[in-house]
Amino acid sequence: MKIFSNLAISLDGKIATRKRELFLLGTKHDHQEMQRLRKKADLILIGASTLRGYKKPNLISGQKRQPINAIVSSSLDGISPRWPFFTDPQIRRVLFVGPNTPAHRLRKFEKTSEIVILNRPTKRAPAATQIVTWCNKNGLKSLLVEGGGAVMWDFTSAHLIQEYHVTLTPKIIGGEKAATLVDGEGFLAKAILNLKLKSQKVIGDEIFLVYEKL
Repeated sequence: MKIFSNLAISLDGKIATRKRELFLLGTKHDHQEMQRLRKKADLILIGASTLRGYKKPNLISGQKRQPINAIVSSSLDGISPRWPFFTDPQIRRVLFVGPNTPAHRLRKFEKTSEIVILNRPTKRAPAATQIVTWCNKNGLKSLLVEGGGAVMWDFTSAHLIQEYHVTLTPKIIGGEKAATLVDGEGFLAKAILNLKLKSQKVIGDEIFLVYEKL
């Protein structure tokens, strides 16, 4: 299956402020690019931290067919079934959750979402690999990862993302605790992931980059 990511970043590589405040990092051109890529996805995946900041489903504007919306969360802590993400009737929702998620939390989402309980992540079977396995078993052909940094690390460290779509925006956010394009443990020097530039275009003050895995 095709696995690709799409995120807008600031000039210093951030995707959000240290408080995960909701704001538009990219311009309307970035939004248009996001919509174009979403049309190619069978499933859009985000992490729990991204959902807590946004609370809404990831939709394709003006289109009846919507991709599956999925989140990955270790415990569903701090997530409310009253958010628009869970009440919007347009989408099918899948929740990839950790094996120790409390049963009383799971019950809150049973009527609105399909719940997939992941096994405890290991080096051989991280959460990302388990999610891809589920997608393949369910006949999905394309998976779009839209952040945040922890989810990106899970997929990047497993070398699963084939294309990285990155919009470089003319903003500086700063903050050592602000999320970056890829967070997590990080690679050591001998294992740094190298990519190849596939395409680039400049629109206004933004640069749209596409990198592919070597």
